[in-house]
Amino acid sequence: MSQRTNQFRYIFDPKSVAVIGASNSFGSWGYGVMSRLVKNSSRQIYPVNNKGTKVMGIKAYKQITDIPGSVDFAVISVPYTQIPNIMTQCVTKQIKAALIISGGFSETDDNGTLFEKEILDIAQKGNISFIGPNSMGHIDTTSGFSTLAWVKNVAKGPIGFISQSGTYGQRIVRNGMEIGLGFSKFISAGNESDLTTEDYLEYLGEDDSTKLIILYIEGLRDGNRFFKIAKKITKTKPIIVLKAGKTKGAAIAAKSHTAAIIGDDQIYDAMFRQAGVIRVDEDDEVFDVVMAMLHLPLPEGKNIGILTDGGGIGVVAADACESEGLELSIFSKKTMNSLNNLLPSRWSHGNPVDMAAPGELVMFDCLRAILTDENVDTVLLIGGIGIDEALYEMANDDDKNKDIVDSLISDLKKQELVNVNDIHKQIHRCKKPLLVSRLFPKTAAINPAIYSKLFELGIPVYRLPKRATKALRHLVWYSQYLKTCSL
Repeated sequence: MSQRTNQFRYIFDPKSVAVIGASNSFGSWGYGVMSRLVKNSSRQIYPVNNKGTKVMGIKAYKQITDIPGSVDFAVISVPYTQIPNIMTQCVTKQIKAALIISGGFSETDDNGTLFEKEILDIAQKGNISFIGPNSMGHIDTTSGFSTLAWVKNVAKGPIGFISQSGTYGQRIVRNGMEIGLGFSKFISAGNESDLTTEDYLEYLGEDDSTKLIILYIEGLRDGNRFFKIAKKITKTKPIIVLKAGKTKGAAIAAKSHTAAIIGDDQIYDAMFRQAGVIRVDEDDEVFDVVMAMLHLPLPEGKNIGILTDGGGIGVVAADACESEGLELSIFSKKTMNSLNNLLPSRWSHGNPVDMAAPGELVMFDCLRAILTDENVDTVLLIGGIGIDEALYEMANDDDKNKDIVDSLISDLKKQELVNVNDIHKQIHRCKKPLLVSRLFPKTAAINPAIYSKLFELGIPVYRLPKRATKALRHLVWYSQYLKTCSL
């Protein structure tokens, strides 16, 4: 790690923090940041404002240099014209690192660019590394340090996330937590006047609490450095990038947003491929890949077995697989014999497997047969797991036999939990990923225990077969990339 990135310990786990622009005014950045920081009483917090009044009951100071103790980190949220003077005070106070929330710099006009350069010159002379300007904050869930004014209680997890957009970054964090994902660190990079995406990426590559990295980028300051860092990291940690700014209009918008350097999109595509970086097109696809990548083994090849509760959805799934470059497996004689013994004679007798039978009765045995087939590298299950909602609704309508049917369904649900645990072990024993796509919209609500167990074990569930197959395509590609690295 470079000497520069050594300063990240002050960025992610400072012992003392000054908030310049701290405020008691609800809705202001100074209020939002302070409200996050006071949640963690392990740090010394120094509010700074021009009135020198108390903020949230804590003594405030008119200037940074009035603070009696040492300060590791400064959060700056004041009008941009004041920041050169503020940064000079930070140098005098020997502050190690800073976050500049304020905007109005190179993302606006030439005058803002001059102010940004002045601030950078002052910081570099004083050996201060800073995030931003035009940042919405950052977080380290390991140390419990957060400057995110408008996002609280970020779940702890293995995902490191760097975003060149504050609002879009918060969207991904919030949506990720909504589906149960947790983050190790998040950085809203802003204009990247000083610290850049390349710096953050290098740090996260060596961060033990980060197992997978997500990037939202609009452009790069140093593409060659990014390539070298990413190529090294992807050998041990997946990097998933959502790269915006493909079109001319988007490029103009990005320039006015974070002053990003866009460049030719085809060049970015080629660089990502050569560095082992997985590129996706939208945040739903980000989560689809993350859910699969975090918990499932990487497939040896691109041959897929499909198990379904219906013929039509199997055709749709086959189309989706082949459009993503996956190939339908030709089952071995042993697998065909096993399926013939399990299923009625009207089953599809090929891949995709239309069980032509109540899936909850035979699905797990069919899955075991397909997972152990030597011609299969990965498996997609559509429906099957969880009592069919149509069957469940019919059972509720059967007043005469309700007690008997309820008892049967209860027993089936208990057995399903046992079977899911067994299938999870087989996935890792065979080293073959299994992805699930729901057949009906209410299945998860009717069977919360089974779907909670799937999530707990890391077996991802998708609403559409197309989303599952796109995630599988990325897993296959990354697996093949890693093989080329080992040659």
